[in-house]
Amino acid sequence: MRLRRRSATPAIVSASVAGLIAGATAVAVADDPPEYVALGASFSAGVGIPSPVPGSPSGCGRSTSNFPRTVAEEQGYRLKDMSCGGAQTRHLTTSQTAGQPPQFDGLSSTTDVVTMQIGYNDGNVYSGSIADCSQTASGSSQLAPCEARTLGRYSAEIQVTAANIAAAIAGVKDRAPSARILVVGYPAVYPQQGNCPGRNPFSAPDTAFLDRLEVELNTMLKTQAQSAGVDFVDTYGPSVGHDSCKPQSTRWVEPYTNPIGALRLHPNAKGHQQVAKAVLAALD
Repeated sequence: MRLRRRSATPAIVSASVAGLIAGATAVAVADDPPEYVALGASFSAGVGIPSPVPGSPSGCGRSTSNFPRTVAEEQGYRLKDMSCGGAQTRHLTTSQTAGQPPQFDGLSSTTDVVTMQIGYNDGNVYSGSIADCSQTASGSSQLAPCEARTLGRYSAEIQVTAANIAAAIAGVKDRAPSARILVVGYPAVYPQQGNCPGRNPFSAPDTAFLDRLEVELNTMLKTQAQSAGVDFVDTYGPSVGHDSCKPQSTRWVEPYTNPIGALRLHPNAKGHQQVAKAVLAALD
């Protein structure tokens, strides 16, 4: 006698359909990578490092080898790189250049991770201190050290910038309430002692002053991050000994004179790899 195939009961059909829907939903969620937004200026964009990101604003200098891209590739994130060379905290909410909207436009309720490396350009601390401390090619000068000539102006600007950073963190939280926020510090641009007149036009005292300014900036960034309850990524500590005065094989930051593969006094590709390493360690 031939057995007759029984039809599935409505309950079994419903359960099967529900299982298929649940499985499809799980696959869709698994296939949807976390969204990562990178905010910042030239140290985040990777200005001068080959090769430029196709289609990015020409004035921003985003590199395909910058640390946000390394982090995104390692973690499987979907990256929105909003960083742009020369950015100040005001450019988080205002357009900086043609084709570059306010950086906060990259944020939304679906943003999962945010890195923010910004603040060095506020108050003209970065470029202004370099200009004020630049001496002769030999690194010597008859002028008073720039620390004395600038009369604490840059330290005061860093303290003013603290309020801008606090407002920036609050702005990220407001626009991306589910995101994990990492404030990324700046790597060591200058040696802690001595100078390198063949590479940088700064006397030894001026070099030490420039380094102290960067330490002040990083300390301020860390304080603001901790006050806001978000992560701070120290990139200065790991980079000591790899500053712009070191040989090409050792340095993570290019010198003022004859920089190779990056903008002068900015991290090179190796430096961005190391910053990415610090960010990845913080994420883990």
